[in-house]
Amino acid sequence: MEAFKTAIPLRDVPDYLGASKRQFETLYREGVVQPLVPSSGRGSVRNVVFGRCHLDEMLEKIARLPEIEDARSGDFHSISYASQRGAGCFELLFAEILEGRIEAFRNPERTGIGSIVVDVAQLVGVKTAA
Repeated sequence: MEAFKTAIPLRDVPDYLGASKRQFETLYREGVVQPLVPSSGRGSVRNVVFGRCHLDEMLEKIARLPEIEDARSGDFHSISYASQRGAGCFELLFAEILEGRIEAFRNPERTGIGSIVVDVAQLVGVKTAA
């Protein structure tokens, strides 16, 4: 009951997570972000809500990433930028970061998913070497 009282509507989740609408849609489609009650058919997405607890767990994992130092920040970019530069799909990078398989940092000037930064050159180099 408490989960429904504090639930966040579908339209507000991207802002809550600090993500773009496209990033959120990708995570929703991949099942990374799961609603309390899934949509039951066409047009029913208006009633889809997400548990604050589930979203806060994801944000806590991001908050545990170390803050990026200014001296290193020139080599680091957002995971969206990394995806665009050939480091891999956004949803795969995000999952591997949360699992600790990719070194990532947090930009203290941003929040949520938008605060995650990675070394793009290193990721692209690893991918092309494989």
